[in-house]
Amino acid sequence: MRRERLPGMAAAASLILAPLLGLVAACAWPPLRAGERAQIAAISAQPGRWYIYSLFILLSTIMLVPAVLALMRLLGQSRPTWALTAGSLAMLGILIGIGDAATELMIWQMGTPGASLSQMAALAARYDAAPGAAAIFMIGGLAALCGMLLLSAGLWRAHAVPAWAAIGAAGAIVANIAGMSASSVPVTIMSYALLLAAFARIAVIVANSAAWESQDSAPAAAPAAGSALSARS
Repeated sequence: MRRERLPGMAAAASLILAPLLGLVAACAWPPLRAGERAQIAAISAQPGRWYIYSLFILLSTIMLVPAVLALMRLLGQSRPTWALTAGSLAMLGILIGIGDAATELMIWQMGTPGASLSQMAALAARYDAAPGAAAIFMIGGLAALCGMLLLSAGLWRAHAVPAWAAIGAAGAIVANIAGMSASSVPVTIMSYALLLAAFARIAVIVANSAAWESQDSAPAAAPAAGSALSARS
């Protein structure tokens, strides 16, 4: 493999890993219970399964950062302003989403054997009801949704990816946010599977895109006539 191909291959790998890690997390997501007390008790009964979910959902969200950068670069070849605007919105939402995903590890610790179930349930209820935290995560969700929809629309309009891949990515993002918000495991699994299919096709395009070739490999421009170099020769 040529060294110039490595950035494109890394970008393509992130497009596959982001939904794949999310799919693992969704499959490991323990059955949800109504009420914080019942949920903490369920986590305490299956701490390993909740840890796998928490870890992989965090890794998936982190991998969305280079994945979105790859989409921005692919779209930026023909529509740089659109790519920057949509990508910035999506990146804002994803960075907030990383913080949201990291709190799942805190919830995992609430189910540690020996912890007071009543106190942990009360803490979880206060956290979920805190307007300051809810507002931040709501902004992040809306930014990620709008940014990814704009990126998908831009890639479709620019004919940078197949129409089905752009539409599939947009639909997967909508379904994913809806599934996660409603704590629906089947919808979340379906959304990650659809996103994996769409991103896998885009990853092939990214891996073979000339936009990812290192600028160092480009031939050096010949000195202009009358320049100092040509004058010496």
